[in-house]
Amino acid sequence: MNQRPILLPTNRHITAQRDRKWPLAFALLGLFSLALALTLAMIGWPRLQSVSIHYDLVRLRSDVEILEHQARDLEARMHELRAPESLTLEAGRLGLVPPTASTVSADDGARR
Repeated sequence: MNQRPILLPTNRHITAQRDRKWPLAFALLGLFSLALALTLAMIGWPRLQSVSIHYDLVRLRSDVEILEHQARDLEARMHELRAPESLTLEAGRLGLVPPTASTVSADDGARR
């Protein structure tokens, strides 16, 4: 095999120096990323709040519709129970009967 020596640089005055542009580039990249994130947050946060409020309104409207339906049902039930036929049936079930002519006395309201 052919072995040749590797030649080293002969100029011993060359020293490694740090590249002074990279820290500035990283700082600018970080600052740009932070500015972009803040801009998106300022644009997105009100929109997110608006959507959240919209969903709350939809939920509340649904609750109002349910409560209005329940109120209509209760009012219809109340009218059913106040109907004369319903009161007559309930009175008969409780043993209450209308007075007969013999039980009604002609009282003029004067006490003796």
